Amino acid sequence: MSDARVLLSSEIPSSSLIIDLAVVEVGGGPLVVCADRDDAVWTWDPQRDLWQKRPLTYAFAEDPLAAEYPDAENELNSLAAAVSGSRVLLAAGGHEQGSALWDLESGELLRGAMYGEPYVGSMGTVKGEGPPRFVTGSDAGVLVWGLSDEEPAVELPDSDIHGICTVAAAQINGRSMVVAGGSDVGVWDLARDEQLASFYPDDGRIEAVAVSRIADRPIVVAAGDPGQVYVWGLSEDEGDEPIYDPIVGHEGGVSALDTVTVGDRSLAVTGGADATVRIWDLAEGTGVGAPLTGHRGGVEVVRTTMLSGREVALSAGLDGVIRVWDLATLVS
Repeated sequence: MSDARVLLSSEIPSSSLIIDLAVVEVGGGPLVVCADRDDAVWTWDPQRDLWQKRPLTYAFAEDPLAAEYPDAENELNSLAAAVSGSRVLLAAGGHEQGSALWDLESGELLRGAMYGEPYVGSMGTVKGEGPPRFVTGSDAGVLVWGLSDEEPAVELPDSDIHGICTVAAAQINGRSMVVAGGSDVGVWDLARDEQLASFYPDDGRIEAVAVSRIADRPIVVAAGDPGQVYVWGLSEDEGDEPIYDPIVGHEGGVSALDTVTVGDRSLAVTGGADATVRIWDLAEGTGVGAPLTGHRGGVEVVRTTMLSGREVALSAGLDGVIRVWDLATLVS
């Protein structure tokens, strides 16, 4: 079964499921970086429908203990990407591996992981000026780190959220912000190195988060089990209650989320265990159009980006297929 509203689709050559993806702009178009269930990293150029496997040096190669595990391989569950000069940088880690940094083209290890470091629950790219930085969430808290081993990772204050499984970063009204979710949700202003707010869902665990805005009003969007999408305001005079009742639409949990502005509409795009993608108007707290169908399994990740001058959403998951949705057409 397919959905006529899909702009483009392509299956990962490994015939494995896709557990995470990141998007960077290279050569005037998007490059999609994917992690599959077999711990392999692939890139997909949607403009040419070109897939390429990207072998990576073992993350612990610089650790003296690595010699004791000669057959060890990377175990990657979460990744983030950024462009620095002419290089695409890949930050990645997993449930059994700390965060490390590679040159994506060569596979060279630029910043290795060390045994004993916290394993990775989620990872994202920090938005803002200056050299690329990344954010990592784990049971040890939320860490922000850069390109050099000489630049230590910085733990954000009060970031000991139980069971962190999702982090995201965005620049909102000129401020670099990070949000993390698990049993609850925390938000930080990176320039001030302070926590801005904490929020608490009514039920279940938060699986996906984003920082966005409605007009000039900064907001946090969060979703998870048992299928509710929360929207909280971040203005100084707002409390910890959602802007409106949680949005419900997916049949089952929400596992993926990203936000985007199309025209003057602030939108959230979500993916769920019910194999559908849904679009929400964040100002109104209502759904936009019918569910987007075609995936043959749960949707694990959603990302928004630009493709050929169009705002699009990418969705991927248990069927190993990336689908590209034309948001301008879908919300018109």
